[in-house]
Amino acid sequence: MSKATAEYVTARAVDLKSKSSAAFKIAISNNPDRVRAMLNLWFVPKFKPTFYDEENRYAKVSATASGLDDIVLLDSSYSSAAMEPGGQETQYPVRMIDIDTKNLVEYPNIGPRGQYCILSHSWKGREVNYKYIDDAKFMTFNQELAAAEADKTSKKTSTSTSTAKLNDIDTIKHQCQRDIDEQVARIKALAEESNALSELGLSDASDIVKELLSLRVDVKILEKGETGEGGFQKAKDSLVAALAARDYGEMEGEVFDQFLKDTGLEDDKIQVIYHITNDVTEQLSLDVTKAEEKLNEEKRKQSEEVEKVRFFERHGHVRDAIDELIGRLERQKSVTKVEKSIERSKEIFDNYPFPRTDKRYLWIDSCCINKADDGEYVKSISAMGEWYKNAEFCLIHLDTRRNIPKDPLVDWQVLRSTIDPQSPNITQFRDIFDYQPEWSTRAWTLQELVMSKATFYVNSAWEFLPRPVDTIGPWYHLSPFVYLYTSVDTNNPYSSVLGDKGDTTLLAGVLDSIEIKCRLKELPPEEKSLTIAQKLIAMLEALDFRPPRDIEMETARSRITQSVYIAVSSLTASSEDPASDGKRLLDDILEALHPYISGSRQYSLAERARYAINMLLKCLVSLLEVPIIYDRSYVAAFGKVQNLELWRKGLIRSRFSTHNAMSLLSGRNATVVTDLAYCLMGMLGVRFPVFPAEGLTKALSRLLDEVVISSNDVSVFNWTGKQYGSYIRGRSLYPSLPAAYNIGKDEQRKKKRDEKLAEIVQLDRYEKMTDFLAISGMLVSAITFAKERQKKDIPLRWVVEILRVIKKAEFEQLRPHVTNIGKILKYIETAFDSKSVATPQATNSPSTSNLGTPNIGVDDDASKQDATSPSPLSSFSSQIKTPSLPKEMPSFKAPKFGRKKTEPETAPPKASLQQPFSRGIGGFKSPSLKAFGRKESETSQASVTPTETGTPTIGPDAASLSPPATPSLLISDGQSHPLDEDVFSYIKRIEGVKGGEGEDKGRNVPMSTTPELPAELGKVLAEIPDRKFSKPYKKSEEFDTMISPNPIIVKNSGIEGLFDIQRVVVSMAQPEKLRRQVRNAVSPHQKISGWCVISTGFATVMISFSCPQSILAKELDIVQAVDDKVLKEKSQGTPNDKEDPNRDDSQINQRGAQKPETAWQKTLKDRLKIPKSDNDDKGIGSGEPVFNEFEAEGNKVSRMIMFVQESDLTKVAGEWVLARFSGVPGAKWFLCYLELGGSGRDFYGQRIPTDEIDFHNASPERGLLKYWEFYMMEKKHRLCSILQKQMESKDWGNLKTEMGQNLAKRITKEISGDGEEKGDSEADSDDEDAESSLLKDLGGMALSMAGAGLIQQFYEWRAERLQKSLSADVLKKFPAHIQTAMEALDDNQDLMPSSMLLPLPMPSPSQ
Repeated sequence: MSKATAEYVTARAVDLKSKSSAAFKIAISNNPDRVRAMLNLWFVPKFKPTFYDEENRYAKVSATASGLDDIVLLDSSYSSAAMEPGGQETQYPVRMIDIDTKNLVEYPNIGPRGQYCILSHSWKGREVNYKYIDDAKFMTFNQELAAAEADKTSKKTSTSTSTAKLNDIDTIKHQCQRDIDEQVARIKALAEESNALSELGLSDASDIVKELLSLRVDVKILEKGETGEGGFQKAKDSLVAALAARDYGEMEGEVFDQFLKDTGLEDDKIQVIYHITNDVTEQLSLDVTKAEEKLNEEKRKQSEEVEKVRFFERHGHVRDAIDELIGRLERQKSVTKVEKSIERSKEIFDNYPFPRTDKRYLWIDSCCINKADDGEYVKSISAMGEWYKNAEFCLIHLDTRRNIPKDPLVDWQVLRSTIDPQSPNITQFRDIFDYQPEWSTRAWTLQELVMSKATFYVNSAWEFLPRPVDTIGPWYHLSPFVYLYTSVDTNNPYSSVLGDKGDTTLLAGVLDSIEIKCRLKELPPEEKSLTIAQKLIAMLEALDFRPPRDIEMETARSRITQSVYIAVSSLTASSEDPASDGKRLLDDILEALHPYISGSRQYSLAERARYAINMLLKCLVSLLEVPIIYDRSYVAAFGKVQNLELWRKGLIRSRFSTHNAMSLLSGRNATVVTDLAYCLMGMLGVRFPVFPAEGLTKALSRLLDEVVISSNDVSVFNWTGKQYGSYIRGRSLYPSLPAAYNIGKDEQRKKKRDEKLAEIVQLDRYEKMTDFLAISGMLVSAITFAKERQKKDIPLRWVVEILRVIKKAEFEQLRPHVTNIGKILKYIETAFDSKSVATPQATNSPSTSNLGTPNIGVDDDASKQDATSPSPLSSFSSQIKTPSLPKEMPSFKAPKFGRKKTEPETAPPKASLQQPFSRGIGGFKSPSLKAFGRKESETSQASVTPTETGTPTIGPDAASLSPPATPSLLISDGQSHPLDEDVFSYIKRIEGVKGGEGEDKGRNVPMSTTPELPAELGKVLAEIPDRKFSKPYKKSEEFDTMISPNPIIVKNSGIEGLFDIQRVVVSMAQPEKLRRQVRNAVSPHQKISGWCVISTGFATVMISFSCPQSILAKELDIVQAVDDKVLKEKSQGTPNDKEDPNRDDSQINQRGAQKPETAWQKTLKDRLKIPKSDNDDKGIGSGEPVFNEFEAEGNKVSRMIMFVQESDLTKVAGEWVLARFSGVPGAKWFLCYLELGGSGRDFYGQRIPTDEIDFHNASPERGLLKYWEFYMMEKKHRLCSILQKQMESKDWGNLKTEMGQNLAKRITKEISGDGEEKGDSEADSDDEDAESSLLKDLGGMALSMAGAGLIQQFYEWRAERLQKSLSADVLKKFPAHIQTAMEALDDNQDLMPSSMLLPLPMPSPSQ
């Protein structure tokens, strides 16, 4: 190819490329619609799935069908007992008391022809048991045989009543009386044989029993106190416990003091925490003082009553006889309890709407279980929960407290009729809560209350404690399930009945028109709804509607549908007698409902009967809903079961969350300690053989094993307490006692202290965030105000100074002044009626006079952007992240500029051509080329006068061709104000607060008090309130169920499952003391307690722990190594810092360094010929944050985060880690010692008992807070820079416009001058040099105008870029591994552990 050809080809290629580029620019770049269409064609799939609105979809279905027609009926042989652990074989008690015959019956006939109830009571001493009843019957039988033999021998007929005809209850009653008489005779004989009578000063033995009982009661009072819960030994134990608590509190206080110092809090904030700690210490010391006083009082009583104690020491046989009499008196009260419970149960069955059956029974735990038969005992304890659940109701006896020493003496006097019976302890149902019965503190009564269908209450005198809901009987239990049924009956044609309560009364009045025998209880007028409900229940009974007894939430609709179907079939059967009560009642009901039928459809008799019964059920539920919920809430309060939410709604009675059920045992006790575990089998839905000798820890372990196997309930592992670690091999995940599921006093104090610490730390963050929001609102509002001003006497230099201080000051320094700064700016708005103006040039350009204000810390009615020409600041609200501030915290509303408070925000009116165009904006340095590439001076512009700038005024007729200087806001607003001196002095006081010697030297520090504003400003703006801050209330997360989706395998060697593992940095408190304890331990298994601080790199918590010596020894070595390599700063950097590719220390540490001026900037300045002025170094200071003071703490937290984010578990093995079950919301973190298995693939963990690890109240790491403070300062600085660039762009645009005006005027003038007629001599004398000079001048002016336009475009581009990536650009300056934490702090979120490792199988190891 020749050279010419090559040149031609090259030229054509270049031409083709340029034409293609131009075509692409015209077709694509300048046509975004085409670009969008092309992208849609390429990336949008042709197939589009169809999504249904489930709610509307099923709403249409329910509109066409009744809902009840789709319910599947259950098989008639179905029983929910088949779903229970024991099946149907053990759903009823083996032995019960027949209410009608008062005989003890084995294997009673329970079913359609029988029903039973149970008695819930507190055991008081020696109760009547099955053996005593059996022995009494045997003795009575023998006595009858002996009497018969005697009559036969004497050949006489006995005239006395035969004891063989007595029922079982009367038999034991007579036997108990004989036992008491025998014991009284024995005591009298012993007293006469000894010298007890003479010592007591008695002449005969007639009153000896009373005297000995009185003496024995006095001695028991010394031993147990007046209430049975005191005495000398109790006082001694209380003193020991108080001393231990005080010493432990003092040790914990010392550790916590050091922890507070490490947090870096100010002294005044630490003193607030100390105040709480001191209150706790004072209370513990006060407890010790009270315990000492109580012990001294008991010692005094012992010395005074020593003779009574010695009397029984001398007469031990008399003491034993009196104690036996006391036991027999207790048994006699137990017989009365059995007799009275039978009577009350019979009254309830007879008077309330329970089904009529042939047999009715009562089950009492004390006398219906043969404890001598181990098999029966084990079976009864395991199945007892089901027995409670299947009973018709539970009769609850709220007796007086047991173990009261004076009770035997009172019982003896009542028995001998020397005194009247004691008055009842409770007289009304509403008094139960205030009385706080001991019944609520027993273990077994918890299951009896929760699992019963309905409850009835009697006081100590066996008098009923009636309540209105008693009258509805079994419907107390059925009503919530009936509601589930009626809620799907949406197409009932009689639905309009329920709209008017008067019609419900009319419907119930149908019963009055028919003479049908029913059980109605009279109620007061205020219980009208329950009176109507009784009538509706009676109507349902007459209609042969029999609600199912065996009903659950899952089967409610099916079982009730079946009952309705049976009732309708019976009523509409051809064999039904038309004169029967049910048939007549149905006809009257249908007649009463006929006016309310909707639609023209003709319904059959069966359909109308079904709809009528459904309507009765719906009306009944609407009447009972509120009374039942109110009653259940009250019962839950005095029964101490408030946290069972679904139980209070009446929906469930078993299979509760393990944690909730266990927490209910707090404050409850049992006679047999293992019953604390056994009593929850029914509530948790499990069964296993009982063995009381195994101990509580083993019994609890077996209970939890069954729960985990049957339900995968992870709430089993949500326990706390360093003293509750289990000693059982392979069960370190379980606690040793049920108390571990409830927060004790020590943990409550710790939690209160941690919450206060977290509140203080979070409150500081809230204040900083609110300061930032208020300041940002002021800055953006200042733009609108400055652009809309028209008067020249507005003191905008105040705004300049304020914004300069805001840009460079720290939040601590600004905090006391934010309100006053707002008041000053508000004063400008109030005192000067500023109006916006415009010029002809401005009307042709995009409007910027209506700049919007982000809705952050300002009024909600902020001005909006022009829809046709959005401002570059229109997306500020999306860039300035708004945190979730407390709802209680009043938002600080920054003043709005440019209008009065009552002035509507409207578009600015157009100004006339004669009005001068105002240049500049208050609050930012005037645009200057010197702003590029240099550090802005921190010297105020306030002292600069117009004459000092050296900038000539550009008038309309200016003839000078030299380019004008940068426009200055202060030129047009240079007038002084009377308050200038006061305001400027106040502003200087903000920036003039400097630190003294030491680490705060040269730093801005907050002032102790807020300086007063000038009097005039204070008067004008006195209505602006000061800000107040408060910690938001955080409700702890609660979960009804915590079922693991992953398998949990329970083995003898441990519990295997999927766990989340989090590596942590552990710091031991008092490590030397712990090392001494490790060295002095007698075995590797000895438990050692201490305190440690756990850090996830983001948050830190202090906890106490207890672990074996062998594990603690290893962890102490690891803690020392981590302290040396991670926590302590190194002189030559750290590897972790070098490993982070996103870390840019040069950007953080060299912030604010002066950059050299570029060649382009120098050239442009020379061409524009802008003279250097002293004012150039007196603009708004850069205020660039410096990270040097945060570097040490920041590097430390960075190293910690890199350490805890280790992804290789083999490197973590051997350390203490945090663990929890994976994939279960609500599963709590616990401390665990992680070990590597023998195969190298399995990992084993042993739980370390600790206090609660709660990251909701954790304190952020000090270094992380430093990072966040720098992050907020950087955002504030960036915000100021954005606004500055935007306004400088506006001023350069104004300068370009005025230059264009001057250039146009000059050309017009020259053209006008050239058009004038001149003489030939004048024309001949024109000098060519003048024309050349004119062209140069015009060219220079054009060049200056073009340069100003170029700078304007640059500032606009810069401002737009900064605003689009405000938060992102700031985050890029921080290491990548802490950016997420920065965002969490910015949004006031909890710093939960986030660097999770993969969940791996981790069986709990043997110990």
